[in-house]
Amino acid sequence: MTTPHGIDLDQYKTQAKDLLKQARAGDAATLTRLRVSHPEGERLFSLPHIALADSQLVIARENGYGSWTKFKEHLLFQQGVGALDAGDLPKLEALLNKYPALIRYHCHHGEYAQGYFAGATLLHHIAGNPIRCPIPANIVDVTRLLLARGADPNALAGASTTIGLLITSRQAFEASVAAPLIELLEASGASERILDDPDVLSQPLWNGGRATAEALVKRGAAMDVRHAAALGRLDLLPALLGEDPNSQLLEESLVYACVQNEVEVVRYLLRSGARGDVNASPGGQSSALHNAAWRGFSEIVALLLENGARTDQRDNQWNGTPADWTEHGGHTELAALLQ
Repeated sequence: MTTPHGIDLDQYKTQAKDLLKQARAGDAATLTRLRVSHPEGERLFSLPHIALADSQLVIARENGYGSWTKFKEHLLFQQGVGALDAGDLPKLEALLNKYPALIRYHCHHGEYAQGYFAGATLLHHIAGNPIRCPIPANIVDVTRLLLARGADPNALAGASTTIGLLITSRQAFEASVAAPLIELLEASGASERILDDPDVLSQPLWNGGRATAEALVKRGAAMDVRHAAALGRLDLLPALLGEDPNSQLLEESLVYACVQNEVEVVRYLLRSGARGDVNASPGGQSSALHNAAWRGFSEIVALLLENGARTDQRDNQWNGTPADWTEHGGHTELAALLQ
């Protein structure tokens, strides 16, 4: 269950006190709530008196938590995330002053605590992923505060570190904060040395983080032919491809170039023997034509078709044609070219 947005711990404390007052007054509806939601059920009423802890427990259980303590932790975490999203440093600092353990809390409840984000801490939320609102302009200062209060830069949310989330965050790259945040995390003890990963550029380039990839290149990240194609580095392609390029590598590079709308690179790769209708995206899911069509890159779609790319090729994930992908992307003007 997801607790309602905008209701903080103090409001639930007030609700618990009101519930206790109504129970002691013998309100029938309130007594029914206690019978249904308190683990003691009817036996609760054989006790000398109903305590505040009982009404707190009822409210916690009604919201999907086994104890008031766990419910309280989650409410405080929500308040912390809200302050982070708003860039409200005084509020966030006050929360951490009063509840220092909040910095180590791993969230396993609510709408942003499932799948790859399960177990996220406050620090993981600096990546703006999952997207709730724009990343605040002072996110670097917010991150400094969290790290100064003991946030673990190596903590995992699902299988991802905070650096891993930043690399794939569209919001972080659009705000031009991914690189400085990564540097800050590394300076604070993050053990994930991303520049040692030869494939580090693939994730931001595939997830819309071109500026992040470009910043990583400036810091020394290795670039292979796929990355060079995505970044429009025509000067590097001949040497990276070699005299007799592998057909699969050509198709993969073409997909990356299409994703980043690199028209001249697409021309070069087609002249080098790429086709554009081979499912060569990461995991072999979809073709260059699928990806250009979905993004509405009409000039590239036209180039691929002129080169003979098949329009009946189906992707390996959804079994869709490039025309299907065009419609899904909302580019109906391209549909006629792909029928």
